[in-house]
Amino acid sequence: MNIDAFRAAVKGAVITADEPDFGAAADAVLWNGRKQAAAPRLIVKAACVPDVIHAIRFAAEHELRVSPRGGGHNFSGIAAQRALVLDLSGLNHVWIDSEARIAEVGPAVTNGELASQLGARGLAFPVGHCATVPMSGYLLGGGIGWNSGAWGFGFANVDSIDVVLADGALRRVSETEDPEIFWAARGGGPEFFGVVVGYRLRLKALPRAMTTVVRVYPLAHVPQILAWKQAMMEVLPNHVEFTTAMTSAPGSDGAVKVALAIATVFADEPEEATAIHAKIAASAPEGALVVEPELATPFAVLYDIIGRFFPVGHRYAVDSSWSDDRAADYVAGLAEGIVSAPSAETFALAVVMPPNRPVPPDAAFSKHGAVWGCIYTVWEKSEDDAANLGWLRSTADKLEPSVTGHYVGEADLERPERRNGCHSPAALGRLRALQAIYDPKGMFLRPLPDTRNTSLPIAA
Repeated sequence: MNIDAFRAAVKGAVITADEPDFGAAADAVLWNGRKQAAAPRLIVKAACVPDVIHAIRFAAEHELRVSPRGGGHNFSGIAAQRALVLDLSGLNHVWIDSEARIAEVGPAVTNGELASQLGARGLAFPVGHCATVPMSGYLLGGGIGWNSGAWGFGFANVDSIDVVLADGALRRVSETEDPEIFWAARGGGPEFFGVVVGYRLRLKALPRAMTTVVRVYPLAHVPQILAWKQAMMEVLPNHVEFTTAMTSAPGSDGAVKVALAIATVFADEPEEATAIHAKIAASAPEGALVVEPELATPFAVLYDIIGRFFPVGHRYAVDSSWSDDRAADYVAGLAEGIVSAPSAETFALAVVMPPNRPVPPDAAFSKHGAVWGCIYTVWEKSEDDAANLGWLRSTADKLEPSVTGHYVGEADLERPERRNGCHSPAALGRLRALQAIYDPKGMFLRPLPDTRNTSLPIAA
């Protein structure tokens, strides 16, 4: 099939490099203001599942790699390889069975959209913390979402997945149908060997009293904050999410660093939420600069707060890790790194998980622990790229002795070693074996040196 026949076969758009709007379309593939040097060869904006099938078959015929793109939020730019970029943003359907507590959603449905539609029906899902990130990358990475301590990670609440493989076949996979593919899709991230076109999700009842209290401390108080949080999580119910944000004080231009102790309670009754916050307050470390009053924080409010940390158009890099026995060293290292961050907008998070949290099912998502942390490096100007990327990687390297693994959804995948650290050795070996079976020509391998056919078939 040549390019003209391919364009005629799909309902969506096919954009080639010789078209005047290709540059803008290629830039739009990535949400990050920091664009990658490698540009797509061809962009296909799928309007339906058959478009995905046509695109994969076209790519197979012409030896093109396929780079699926849901929302383009991956910080390392793996959606913008020199490949056929398959834009799934048109696959954003939502169907909800309230009685059965099941939702079927397209890969481009965002966390915010799903939370809103479910909330209107009194339902919920452990959606991710950023409203604009879609299900595609979020669930493929495993899904560290809101209230994961009680509900489990996102992937643990997936009932089945619709996926198109390298042979162009559409399959619905689950624990009982093609369980090996289902295993790989739940946490495989960029190691997955297909394109997810739909998820079937198991839903939860929406907590009726979601509230948050924030305490602001000097950054030097981080060790006391961590010890307090760890002690609290031993006695609090699992539906408490306890996070430390390490960042610049507002208006200080980075000169003053603070630690925000953020306790969000996903309760069913206001009285329960207030009682939990009172228990937290009773043992809070002294020295808080500010103690904000208990605030009602439904998902819309939570997303509004989080969104302020991620200004549109800025440049981003990120790395994230798990830690267990050396969590105190890890969190202290995060705080130490934030002191020297070259950008005032850079921040780090540390989340203490409940000790009796749900055990994740067997899946490619095979690295997790007692504390999860992440560094978000945020800056504005391209001339500051080297300083900010250098700082991120230097800080991450110093933390490595206290790290037990990385989270593929927010790891610095521009560093090849991170790919290996996102999965246990057994899981990584199993993923690679499955790739050889279901994607023997490496159509979905990413990121890799570009050794494929560089010509693109264009009709005369």
